[in-house]
Order: sequence, then C-alpha cells, then structure tokens
Amino acid sequence: MKAGSIRLNLLIWLVIPGIAILAGGAWLSYQQALRLSTLVTDRQLIASARMIAEAVQYGDGYVSVVIPPAALELFATDSHDEVAYSVTDQSGVLIAGYPGLDAPTNRPTATDEPKYFETRFRNEEPMRAVELPQSVVTPNGSVPVNVAVGETLKARDALVLTLWIRGFLEQGLLVLAGAISVWFGIARELRPLLRLRQEVRDRPPDRLDPLDAERVQSELKPLVQALNGHMDRLRELHDRQRRFLESAAHQLRTPLAAMKTQVGYAKRTSKVEEVDLALDEVDANLTAMARMTNQLLVLGGVEHSRAQTPVETVDLSAIAKKVVLDAARRAVDARIELAFEADDATHVPGSPVMLTELVANLIENVISHAGPNALATLSVRRGVRDVILRVEDNGMGADDRERPILLRRFQRGRNARAGGSGLGLSIVAEIAESFGGAVELPAPRGGKGFAVVVHLPAATPPQS
Repeated sequence: MKAGSIRLNLLIWLVIPGIAILAGGAWLSYQQALRLSTLVTDRQLIASARMIAEAVQYGDGYVSVVIPPAALELFATDSHDEVAYSVTDQSGVLIAGYPGLDAPTNRPTATDEPKYFETRFRNEEPMRAVELPQSVVTPNGSVPVNVAVGETLKARDALVLTLWIRGFLEQGLLVLAGAISVWFGIARELRPLLRLRQEVRDRPPDRLDPLDAERVQSELKPLVQALNGHMDRLRELHDRQRRFLESAAHQLRTPLAAMKTQVGYAKRTSKVEEVDLALDEVDANLTAMARMTNQLLVLGGVEHSRAQTPVETVDLSAIAKKVVLDAARRAVDARIELAFEADDATHVPGSPVMLTELVANLIENVISHAGPNALATLSVRRGVRDVILRVEDNGMGADDRERPILLRRFQRGRNARAGGSGLGLSIVAEIAESFGGAVELPAPRGGKGFAVVVHLPAATPPQS
C-alpha cells in the first residue's frame, strides 16, 4: 500500500476534523444567533405590551384603551414587519386591537406572568407574540384583561442571518488560518528529515559513518539510530571483506609466484628428475590452493548463511559422530588415534551443512597439526543452557603467546604443517558466531597439546 506524503496526510488528518468542528460550530453559532435575536424580539414585545397594558383603564361603565404611539414605534425597522396587538377580556371578547391574533394554547397561571409563543396572524404570516395578563381596577373590583402583541419574523430572521454569517466567517477564517499555520509548521518540522534524506543521497557508496541523530526530532531519533546501527553492521562487513580480500590476495599470490618460478625452472632444465621435482612442487601448491579456495568459499557461505540459511534444530552429536567416522581412515593414515564421546539430547539451532563444516575443520586441524602418535578426543556435552563441543589432543600444540591469534584468518602457529592456509579455526569461529555461539582456545588439560571449545546455544529437541 502506498504511504503517500507525510505533509499531505497530516494536513488531511487535521483539516477533516477541522471541517467537522467548523460544521458543528456553524450549527452552534446559528442556535446562539437565534437565541439572541429571539431575546431582542421578546424584549421589544414585552415593552410594547406593558405600554399598552398601562393604557388600559375603566370609565363610563366599560374598559377602554388608547394605544400609545410609542408602543408601536418600537418595531420600526428596515424589514417593515407587520405588528398586531389585541386587548381582550377574560372571555376572549376583543376590547381593542386586531381580531385574528391567535391566543397561546397554555395561558400563564400567574396574573402578571407574560407568555411568549409562536402564532399566525389571520392564519397567514408567522409571528412571534407575547400575552401579558393585566388587572383593571373598577368600582366593583378588579377586572382581568389580556394584552397580546405580535410581530412578524422578518427583522428577527435578518438579525439571525447577520449574526450567524458573521460568526461563521470568523470561525472559517480561524480554521483557514489554522490550516495555513499547520502547513507551514509541518513544512518546518519536516526540514530535518529532508536534510537527512539529502545527506544520505549525497553520500558516496563507501561512506558509512553514523548520521547525527541530534539534528532530528525525538520521534525520528529511533529511525536514525536504527539506520546508524545498520550502517555499523555494513561497515563491519565491508571492513571484514576488505581485510579478507587483501589477505586472500596475499596468500594466493605467494603460491602462484612459486608455481610460476617452478614452471620456469622446469622449462629451462633438461633433466627429467628435476622436471618431475618441479611438477611435484607445482602439484603440492595446487593442492594447497584448492584447499584454500574451498575454505574461502566456505567463509563466503558463512557470510551468506547469516542472512539466508534457514535455522533448524540439529543433533550435534549425530553430526560429530558422522564426521569422526568419515575421517577415521585419514586419522589412521596420519597415525592419530581419534576418540568420540557424547551425551544424549545435544540439540542446537543451526544448519546441518554449516555445522558439519565446523566439526570437519576441527578434525582436519587435528590431523594436520597434532603429529604422529597423538591422541585426540572429540566430546559433545550438554550444559545448563548450551551444548559444548570440545576437541583436544596431546600433540605438538601451540604456546600461550600464539593461542589468542589463531582464530583470526590466515594466522598459523609455529608448529603448523606446510601447505596450510590458516583459515580452519577462523571458519569454526565464524560458523559458531553465526548461530549465536562462541569459540575458546583454552590451555589443554594435560598441559600438552591443543584444545578447542565451541559453545552453542541449546535447543529443544523436535517432537517426533
């Protein structure tokens, strides 16, 4: 799914709720404008009704009223609303005013409580009206009358529209200003990320130093730190490969130069035995180069397996036993006695191919360097959280000064046999590390010989 633009997505997520809020605000503004306009109209109506009520009086045996002009002048506006009024007795008989002004459905219970209501004048135009009870004093007591005043809604509606549009425009301008400020704010906050992108684009392929995580916001620091960690791994891999290629080139250059010299010598000599001797030397160098090439391919396979080879649960004892049996004939030819010891349930996570190569390199190291009449023991033991593979012999071994460097590539001890490459133990170390293990070169238990200890994390055996 396409992610799109951060700036646009953030703006959408802010604008859509803003529009919803604006719509809600517009409705609330309309309700507020309606309440204010109705309040203004009601105050005009009650003021007019009180003026008329004060003019109601009793004389000559009946109730009469003279409408004050000021009571109607209150409604003078540009909207030219119609105004209707009426004064009726308790029975609804019209004393003064206009017939056809409908009375409210529920009259107030209190004698002086006004009643506001919506009505129609002569069933035509809607009106807002008020009815005010009034008591008129007569010689025989008080006579209740009702004063009603109504006005059509043109002025009120115009005032509602004016107030509502003004409020809506003010809110709309605020939302627009907020969207603009958000747009510029997002653009400003994205500048560090854009600078980081440009910095990555402008970098040469061989530049893998870390990026400055302090130049970006705190939310982006984990991303930059993850990129720095990835570049650290790439730089480590690049440096390892560079050193490996330099060392491999040096190691291959030496036998190639020797073979070229031997071939040249064989071409110049006329003696058959000297030609045969030169060819034997060339053959030995080719054998050593073939062995080195195979080991270089294994090392390349180890690098590949770290990311590509699927990890499965492997019985290390079964693999070690098979390798020992396959190497038994060669060990006998080298006059080396091989012994094998193993516990049950020595399962580890790994690749059968790579772990077979690990054990094979350990056995090859014993056959190549232990010397005649040596005893070598390969044991596989189950620890608390790991499986321990130990290969130890009582042969010529290596001294304490040599032991720490023998896990490096192309490093060989002083007792190493001619023709080796110095890659066997480094292959063991890299395979172990690729599956979460480690390799140690402790002093031999008997004080003589050579020992290699491989620790691999234990795994739960698969269910049958």
